[in-house]
Amino acid sequence: MLTERLYLYTAPVHSGKTTALMAWAEGRTDLGGFLAPDLDGMRYLLTLRDRRRHPFQVKDGADEAVVNICRYSFLASAFALAQATLRADAQRPTPWIVVDEVGKLELRGEGHEPALGEVIRMHQTGAYPGRLLLVVRSELLLDVVKKYKLHGAQVLSSPQQLASLR
Repeated sequence: MLTERLYLYTAPVHSGKTTALMAWAEGRTDLGGFLAPDLDGMRYLLTLRDRRRHPFQVKDGADEAVVNICRYSFLASAFALAQATLRADAQRPTPWIVVDEVGKLELRGEGHEPALGEVIRMHQTGAYPGRLLLVVRSELLLDVVKKYKLHGAQVLSSPQQLASLR
């Protein structure tokens, strides 16, 4: 595994991980993958290659299929877009792929799965030679490391550590 090119950015829930990632990603043209920033209290999917915003979180009563996790509802179509984005970005010369975030759904084989696992395996075998940055809330870090066999990944736990990556 290319552990020197694999990063896990971890912090507690609602501690500013995505905000720090937005600052880190600003002005960069070498990023693929996606972030899930908050706008007016609702998460949206920001694909980093094209900087487009896509609907992600919805309130109850959405007309489309949704995926529920705790008290939140997300569009199933947004997860499909995230998976397509991961697969496409791993196939092109993308220096960085960012996944915001790997959580309970992925640990259950849902959400960004199976594309997330495919891209991690591509990274582990060298088929995707770029850098991989996975965002994981701190209470799930050990479970994510175990599930995806990410032992040896570089763990970042502060915005300052994240900002030092180029």
